[in-house]
Amino acid sequence: MTSLADDLYETDVVAWAEQQADALRRRVGGNALDWDNLADEIEAVSRSERRACKSLIAVIIEHLLKLELAGQRDNERMWTVSVRHARKSLQQDLTPTLRARLPDDLPEAVEMEIERLAAAGAITDEAAAHRRERPYTWDEVTGDWLPEPPEPRS
Repeated sequence: MTSLADDLYETDVVAWAEQQADALRRRVGGNALDWDNLADEIEAVSRSERRACKSLIAVIIEHLLKLELAGQRDNERMWTVSVRHARKSLQQDLTPTLRARLPDDLPEAVEMEIERLAAAGAITDEAAAHRRERPYTWDEVTGDWLPEPPEPRS
């Protein structure tokens, strides 16, 4: 048997969220609160925040790799601006919990970006293999560090 809250959750999640927030603020219990869906939505907020930060980290890593390995000097300024902008956004979005958990995801994130960029031809296989030996650190991804661009090829 479904409740009115379940039906509203399925048909208009925004109206459901507003109704649930109102019930929480008024400290109404019982059938006014849709406990199972509330728990799901609160967990979804956490997943969404983590996904948003991971997306910014991927942009930072992608452009750090391009700065370091791509050798296309005409794009350096654009990639540098992108890294700085993504870092600023990331700092605004990081919570203490995310700050503690996300550094563990860095090696995998770097590996994924290397594979993606190598497949797209944006970096060479040799460069990708070299980068795998030393993934970026949390401080390099989130701080002011920028890699030295490769020497121009003759």
